[in-house]
Amino acid sequence: MLNIYKIKIPTPYQSGPVNSYLIKNEPYTLVDPGPDYPMAREALLEGLAALGVAPADLARIVLTHSHSDHCGLARWLSDKACAPVYVHRLERRKLVPGYDYYGERLPFLRQSGLPGEVLEEILEDSDPLEMPVLNGRVEEVQGGEVLGFEGGSLRLLHMPGHAPGHICLHDCEQGNFFSGDFLLKEITPNPVMEVDPTDTSRRLPVLTQYLEGLRLLKTLDLRLIWPGHGQNIENTMEAIARAIRHHERRLEAVLRILEENCWNAYQVMRYFYPKIKGFQVFLGISEILAYLDYLVAGGQVTREDRNGISYYRRT
Repeated sequence: MLNIYKIKIPTPYQSGPVNSYLIKNEPYTLVDPGPDYPMAREALLEGLAALGVAPADLARIVLTHSHSDHCGLARWLSDKACAPVYVHRLERRKLVPGYDYYGERLPFLRQSGLPGEVLEEILEDSDPLEMPVLNGRVEEVQGGEVLGFEGGSLRLLHMPGHAPGHICLHDCEQGNFFSGDFLLKEITPNPVMEVDPTDTSRRLPVLTQYLEGLRLLKTLDLRLIWPGHGQNIENTMEAIARAIRHHERRLEAVLRILEENCWNAYQVMRYFYPKIKGFQVFLGISEILAYLDYLVAGGQVTREDRNGISYYRRT
């Protein structure tokens, strides 16, 4: 049986605290250490100390994905613990010095019809924390690997959609599931815009990936979901069904809008989110592009490019 402990780590983001998890079975393992800033470091060290664990006792650090609220402290903690960081190879590429997050996505933002002044607003709404990077103690994973413990094991599952290399951890014996940001109790995770690493002129089909992952979860024996934010999820099947329903309803709403309008992604986004600003606009565009890509792939919407901007209409 795995001994699981949740440590709440503060963040400077609207999403609020992030959940870090200690698996207190040998070899001691920490999932998602949190963001790199003083309050988070203090909370993590205090949380570990309250459980009778020092950083040097940790043997592994596992990252569900590369977003800074989950992984910012990984390098610092890896150095203190002399422990490797386990991360999916598609997230590892984003945790190297000089990675240009917006530069990689800029062609898609321009295709969306985003006005120049709004793009500047996004770029100026900088992250309050520095971009996370990892050192040499890295174990790249693909999904399917099993982490063994005294008293149990965790299988790593590649669950893209919110991030291309997002991994979840499944305790097959007890039904525990560490979902990171793949599934949360109070909100539906954003399908974030991502470049296809095999062809950077294309976007990954993030909504297709996410819905496939949700359907996979329905086939697993899940007793309790330990999410990256908020409270644990006990009614696991209902949470999965609720997430699927949310996206089905939003797809229907986008289809209705495009029955009478031939709009670009920015126009559709503003219909749903007329007042958001800065980084929230990027998340809004990400969400709408995910729906439009899904509908185009399904033949329900057609796409037409005019002067470098993509316009969409219901088929």
